[in-house]
Amino acid sequence: MKKILIGSGFFFAALLMGCGGGGGGGSSSSGASSPPATVIEKSITIFETPGQQLSLPKLMLSSSTGLLTVAAQGSNKVYTFDLADGHLVIPYTYTVTNPIGVAFKTGTSEVYYAAGSGVFTGGGSSIISNVSGNYYGLTFTSSTDFYVGNISGSGTIVKYTVASQTPQDTIDQTNGLTGFPSALVTYNGFIYASLTDQQIVKINPVTKVITPLSWGHFDHPNGIVIDGTYAYIANNGASNNGDGGYISRVKMSDGTNEVFASDTVGAWKTTSTGFCGPAGVALYDGYLYVSNGTCASGNSNQNKILKIRIP
Repeated sequence: MKKILIGSGFFFAALLMGCGGGGGGGSSSSGASSPPATVIEKSITIFETPGQQLSLPKLMLSSSTGLLTVAAQGSNKVYTFDLADGHLVIPYTYTVTNPIGVAFKTGTSEVYYAAGSGVFTGGGSSIISNVSGNYYGLTFTSSTDFYVGNISGSGTIVKYTVASQTPQDTIDQTNGLTGFPSALVTYNGFIYASLTDQQIVKINPVTKVITPLSWGHFDHPNGIVIDGTYAYIANNGASNNGDGGYISRVKMSDGTNEVFASDTVGAWKTTSTGFCGPAGVALYDGYLYVSNGTCASGNSNQNKILKIRIP
């Protein structure tokens, strides 16, 4: 697989300078000017999945080996695609009712996925079944412990272990949880959660202390992916029709928030312009992948995976 290597936006040029002198006090010099810096366009294209029509793709994750796993709720499938050419990787594609969240078990390539009826392993085995709730995103904090967002009732985040179907702990309103948890991601020992009350929070899984992050405005935030420098967040947009979605990028060091891609930000190379209820995000090899659901405008980007080149 050929990788496109993109740096962090720094480009290097050598400036060659020379000088010389002649008799009679005259002097001359010659030099070569630096070449113009290469500009990487923030292109937005369709990530093609030949022969596979997705329905309501939700949360996603990418592997270090170049695979993209997508929970497609409307298709009742967890798909895995090769990012090199979009072909379906059949051994890692599973049938499950209403899948939404996906996560790697820490330290492995084993995929766990959350659906309305429970949590399952890549092979289809039920880890948690017949739950009295509606599970959405999930994340591992160790090789044994994982957390699942429950969007039923008042909204909770429930801790489980891989060895038991019994809840080990719960994070809820008594801890300061103020909205329904959508996506969950673990970074540097903390859980980052997107909430339906338009904010992102950081949770200490040991103490259960919830810290609202001063990351600015969001519009129904959903999927989150963090590369160490930035956090990318999918904003679903209007809750009832999926229009007006966009992607935020937040600088981890100071919380600076920018619109990274939207109807008007980015070089759209698709038939239609704009997102349709974006839900999941994943990073691989200089590209951000975004799962699109449906929207009232019904543009041709709905139920597709978009691929955004990161300048």
